[in-house]
Amino acid sequence: MLKNNFNFELLTNVISGPNSINSVYQFLKEKNYKKIGLILDKNLYKNSNYVKTFLKQFRKKKILNKILFFHGINEPTYQHLDLAVDELRSKRNNEFDCLIAIGGGSAIDFAKGIATLLKNSGSGLKYRGFPKNLNPSIPLIAIPSTTGTGAELAYNAVFIDLKSKMKLGINSKNNYPTLSILDPKITANSPKNVTLNSSLGALIRSIDSMFNKESNKISIMFSENAFKLLFNNLPKVLKNKNNLEYWSNMQWGAYLSIAALLNSSNGPAAAIAYYLSTHYNIPQGLGYAISGISFFERNHKKGYYEYSKLFDLIEKKPNRRNLSKKEKSEFVIHSLLKIFKNNKLTLKTANIPKSQNAKILKFISKTPNKVSSNSVITSLISKNPIQLNKQDLTIIIKKILEK
Repeated sequence: MLKNNFNFELLTNVISGPNSINSVYQFLKEKNYKKIGLILDKNLYKNSNYVKTFLKQFRKKKILNKILFFHGINEPTYQHLDLAVDELRSKRNNEFDCLIAIGGGSAIDFAKGIATLLKNSGSGLKYRGFPKNLNPSIPLIAIPSTTGTGAELAYNAVFIDLKSKMKLGINSKNNYPTLSILDPKITANSPKNVTLNSSLGALIRSIDSMFNKESNKISIMFSENAFKLLFNNLPKVLKNKNNLEYWSNMQWGAYLSIAALLNSSNGPAAAIAYYLSTHYNIPQGLGYAISGISFFERNHKKGYYEYSKLFDLIEKKPNRRNLSKKEKSEFVIHSLLKIFKNNKLTLKTANIPKSQNAKILKFISKTPNKVSSNSVITSLISKNPIQLNKQDLTIIIKKILEK
């Protein structure tokens, strides 16, 4: 049953379209920002002539004070963040009017952490979780290079503590980007595996946020549109990566999926993705996607056929009339599974030992949905649309690791 009383929050300022990255100059001029720090994904810079050209032109403006290249392939760590911030503090090269982050979710989150720590004393771990009473962060412009994380909209910033292997983040509403730029020319250069991992994570997130107990009628509108854009355009960009309209649709699908999530909730798949990411370096999007579809399969098998609501949002579907709710739901699940199979997406190559099954089960049973100031903790399992018992979860985990 949907919530009748709810709050819906969406803080967003977006510029979208081919070559929209160049609109950053006008924005900086309007805001009178003259000391700019740039956080740039190193791999993106190496492989994108478009980004290289932008950087070359940006240097000529003589407002670029510092460039930091983000080298990570997974989520950033608190330790990496501290090293970067300590260097900036020691050289007194930390007086920025604005930071610009160009890259995947990790690069953007890294920039959020820098924006916070340069205005607040201490190390990154001091601000883990949901810190309060912070000084305002340096304004951040987020320019994503993937269609998945939603870091360009969310206030969350993911960081991992190398010692505890805990992913706690620095989550503050100060992190909301002052501007997001969705330029499809940047994402069009993404490698296929990056596109699949990030986009499927966003696609599964759009479903997960729609069919959980925290969704509401407004968040569902965002979930539905996110699913429609991502599901129908992913095959198109894989076949024709030069079509910028398809890429723009993918960018907005990812964006809307985060808008839905911020106003609803993840399900238990998010907890498993967290575990796989921190313990086995499985990309967050891939772990979430494979975990999510496994939960959807189990829910369907147990008689939950609400996934049928997605049937009409799919462009290519059977012409048969009078399909039952069960048949529509089954078609949706099988269509999703087909994407994984056709692209050979699996966790088998990670060689995760079977002994981890029990540990993952124990972990997700205790993983909180939110940790608020009054320490209210609710397991993500409770957000699943139907009740799952220990046997269900054991079957799901086994299936995830065998996929």
